[in-house]
Amino acid sequence: MRNSIVARNQFCDITQVGFRKWDEIDALFWRLTKSNPERKSGEFYLNAYKDAYVQYNKDRVIKYAYQAGILPELLGGVAWIESGGMPEEYKFQIFEAKRALGLKAFPEDKTSFGSVAMQIQVAASTLGLDPNTLTTRDQLELATCLMEDDFNLWIVAQHLRDMILYDYPNVATLYLSDEQYMMAGIRYNRGIERRLNDFIHFIHMKPERGSAEFDYISYGARLLQIRNHIRKLLGLNG
Repeated sequence: MRNSIVARNQFCDITQVGFRKWDEIDALFWRLTKSNPERKSGEFYLNAYKDAYVQYNKDRVIKYAYQAGILPELLGGVAWIESGGMPEEYKFQIFEAKRALGLKAFPEDKTSFGSVAMQIQVAASTLGLDPNTLTTRDQLELATCLMEDDFNLWIVAQHLRDMILYDYPNVATLYLSDEQYMMAGIRYNRGIERRLNDFIHFIHMKPERGSAEFDYISYGARLLQIRNHIRKLLGLNG
């Protein structure tokens, strides 16, 4: 599955071939067409792209999940949720705009890159680096690596394991309860600023969809909802 190497930076190898990136034409077709399962238009178009992304990368998902000691469907589920949406090339434009403006509230290292979106500062921390010491060139090289499926899925798997152990330091990361499975996704989406007990409270409340309380746990709830679908896409059922 290894592709021909055409470039290299300090963080990763840059490969020649990968899954086609979501672009502005995809975004327009998704947003401007009526949802139709037969034509795969509207929301069905976006979901078909997500399915194809996970299936194309299923060997990588399984490989890197097991290397990190997490469930493949957890990594695959996060990949499914994150893929598509914002055109990939726009992320570099956002980075440059933040860098030019220099606003402390919107630092450039909080820009997310990759089909499975991850902030530059989170990627750096996962690699054991101090995000504050990265130069602009370092940040751009790391962003370029995040655009590579191989590196992207590998580092997301590492980060998901770290998020599980942040809340449950003694858990066997391949054997998660539904609550722990949800929390891995919630932490991936929301970070570590809020206390675990706050999220657990909302999970046990079983709030209505669309409510402010549900918004806090919606990412984890979605992960749980699509778990069996992701297992099928990865060929893990049976």
